[in-house]
Amino acid sequence: MILAPPSSWILLLLLACPGTLAVTATDQHKGEEVTLRGKVVTLGGALQSKGIEVRVDPDPIAKQVVLLVEDGTVIPLLSDETSRALFLDERLRNRRSEIRGRRFSGVPYLLVITFQVEQDGRLQKADYYCEVCSISVPYPQTCPCCQGPMELRITPGPR
Repeated sequence: MILAPPSSWILLLLLACPGTLAVTATDQHKGEEVTLRGKVVTLGGALQSKGIEVRVDPDPIAKQVVLLVEDGTVIPLLSDETSRALFLDERLRNRRSEIRGRRFSGVPYLLVITFQVEQDGRLQKADYYCEVCSISVPYPQTCPCCQGPMELRITPGPR
């Protein structure tokens, strides 16, 4: 009887169970979930608040929104459906905020999962509401039902 070297057995096991490798690769790309506190500001505002006086081209950074963490760290936010309100609505910026998000190794950006902003001395959720249709959406837009205006609503939300 001929026995294969141990490395061959490992290779055969991995080939017989292909999901083992896929799970490891997938988990690595999900990132680490974090909860950070600070203020959401524009990148220009963050640089200015840190006393960094550099001449930058305003067009590329004018719309970039960052979290200025309580420890002074500047973390740029990825713009997507969840964070879009922070990019579009200035009323949500420059106030104490808490962001639950995902950080990825080697990537400076934060992917926002949920966020809350301070209102009346406590952290609350923000959404946009149509009084006519009783519809709420996560970022400013016209009502998808009646095409009317939607109002910013900041209310206590689930933590």
